Amino acid sequence: MNTDTKIFTEKKRRPVWFRAVDIFLRSCHIGVTGILFGGVVYEVPFTKLFVWHELAIATGSALIISEVYHCRHWLYQGRGVMALTHVGLLGIIHYRQDLMIPVLTAVLACGCIGSHMPKSLRYWSFLHGRVVD
Repeated sequence: MNTDTKIFTEKKRRPVWFRAVDIFLRSCHIGVTGILFGGVVYEVPFTKLFVWHELAIATGSALIISEVYHCRHWLYQGRGVMALTHVGLLGIIHYRQDLMIPVLTAVLACGCIGSHMPKSLRYWSFLHGRVVD
């Protein structure tokens, strides 16, 4: 393999500190969304959950920014499509608050499935019709 080909086949590596920040953000997102979901299930007034709601949005947004920064293909790969579906499902709550618990359960499932799909599905590009890393 010549050096020109090698340049395009090597994966861009994240610095160690970037991975640490990513793990920290994921852990925070799981924690705050767990508190928020539990509060909804136990019918805690939204005024008491507002901070957790805002933190869930902030950590989720930071995760999306981190992923897009790391890989320009993320948006149309399986992992990006699952994350966008995850976020899109939340929009239903604004129109159908009576479905909040089932929708949040679907959001949770979507997030878990998206995070734990096999690599061949996570990196599948809907734009390219193949795995793109």
